[in-house]
Amino acid sequence: MRFLVFVLPFIIGVISAFASTKVDKIVELRETADSLHSIGRTDSAAIVGEQAVRLAVEIENPTQIVGTYAAQGVFLRSLGKIDEALKCYDAALAIITSGNFRENPNQEAIEEIASLYINLAVLNLDTQHKELAEKNAELSGQWISKSSDPELRSTIYGVVGSVLTGCGNLEKALYYQSLAYKNAVASNNKEAAFRSAAYTMLITDRLGKKDETQSWRKKCESLLPDIESMMAKLVYYQAECSICLKNSNPKGAVMWFNKILKSDGINNLPYIKFDCYNNLHIAYADMGDYQNAYTYLLKGNELRDSLWEQEKAESLRDLTVKYETKETELALARSEAKRMSILMWLFAAAGLLLASVIIFVIYANRQRRQRMRREIEFANLRADIGRQLTQQYVEGLENERQRMSRELHDGVCNDLLAIQMNISGGKPIESTAALIDSCRESVRRISHELMPPEFAYATIDEVIRFFIVKQAEANEGKIDFAYECAPADWQIVPDATALEVYRIVQEAVGNAIKHSGATEISVVLGFNDGLLTTEITDNGYYKSNGRKGLGLDSMRRRTRSINGEIELLTDENKGTKVILKVKI
Repeated sequence: MRFLVFVLPFIIGVISAFASTKVDKIVELRETADSLHSIGRTDSAAIVGEQAVRLAVEIENPTQIVGTYAAQGVFLRSLGKIDEALKCYDAALAIITSGNFRENPNQEAIEEIASLYINLAVLNLDTQHKELAEKNAELSGQWISKSSDPELRSTIYGVVGSVLTGCGNLEKALYYQSLAYKNAVASNNKEAAFRSAAYTMLITDRLGKKDETQSWRKKCESLLPDIESMMAKLVYYQAECSICLKNSNPKGAVMWFNKILKSDGINNLPYIKFDCYNNLHIAYADMGDYQNAYTYLLKGNELRDSLWEQEKAESLRDLTVKYETKETELALARSEAKRMSILMWLFAAAGLLLASVIIFVIYANRQRRQRMRREIEFANLRADIGRQLTQQYVEGLENERQRMSRELHDGVCNDLLAIQMNISGGKPIESTAALIDSCRESVRRISHELMPPEFAYATIDEVIRFFIVKQAEANEGKIDFAYECAPADWQIVPDATALEVYRIVQEAVGNAIKHSGATEISVVLGFNDGLLTTEITDNGYYKSNGRKGLGLDSMRRRTRSINGEIELLTDENKGTKVILKVKI
């Protein structure tokens, strides 16, 4: 009995620490999956997300189960695996509709429930189940109203309003967009407030509330000078374009469409350019300016040919016929010039003019016939801009997932069963401790094998250099990036250490881009006498909002996992510096 008095607390402590470690692992897996999804590698995100789901189910943590299932549903939906996504959502719904889960839920549970319902709403809207979409959107709005985070409330309310707009329920959409604006103002998020104001302006116009429309327009105009995000500005410009077209104001529509076409980075958004060309052609035609109408019609068709592969063959045939006709007419004109008088020259010119008119009529008629179909296709494509990706190595990743599954089942699960039997049978603690060590080593080995493909072919220096180049391209004209690396033998840096250093650099650079207002970011990598140093410096400043930063916690956990040291220095005048040191 005395033995149990001393040993039982130790066993309980070991089990509690083990469960806490698994929660941290779930958080880490979800962060990794979100990172992969954000850079377009949704297939890899789904594989990592499945691991998070299994671990959450294993430790029987309802909040983590709901969150991992909801996130996995997003990844699967992005990959077009609707049936599998629905299974994830169904599993999450089974938990959140139980009495135990809904009894005094904490903030994390409330946010997971709201996120799950809004994901279901978007999925139902995509599949044209508008009644279910509207129902789930309102459930999401009801749950997020219990959250204490105004910034998160603003985000969810905005998406609820967008879904309800798509469902045709404009009055409710107006209500939720107004809530989104109020919470954005409360959280001092000017960009979110600007987007909500733009959407609300559009909805009030559709409802015929002209005075309210003008009031929201003034709010947008007052916020516009402080908005740096091009995507936020495009939301406002497109809303003004839609209002002008609806109210038969082609001149106003032309002005706003030209603003969109002059926006920085618009060339990276070909679908929006196509929409502008298509609507400019119609607006100029309504104004009687057929020359510009024809010009933008041709521009739209040219851009469309690069976007819709299915129509390229037909367009090529039209182009061939057009130039074959011109060549025939040119040859005829030359022949007639040798044999006939000036009257025949005029006849040939009239024939060429007639041919041009016929071509224009053919294009115009074809454009009208296909207008509705193209608008539907364009709407679907624009909704999928952030989800367009390839499945270049899905089969290989699936094989790797199956192999890892077998190793977890045959190795780690058996070790855990042996630990359970030892504890239940009262066997000596030494044998149980040895099994725990074996299990830990197996998990560590498997986790090390989950290395991103980049590290199989490149060093930490090359991977970070590529990452900085991509960030510089994505933020061209807004943020200046610099990267320095001292010559060293980077091959000797272990893959596991390289991965954690890379993730920390990703987190620090992402924080600087999103939260510090930086215009200059530099990364310096050094390796001397077995000490790997990394410095991420920016000229921004982090203002505390009273909440614990998940990103900084994540960097510290990663640093501890490789026995390193990390330091964050931020000053309003000098900027911010993150210093990471790891002994190899």
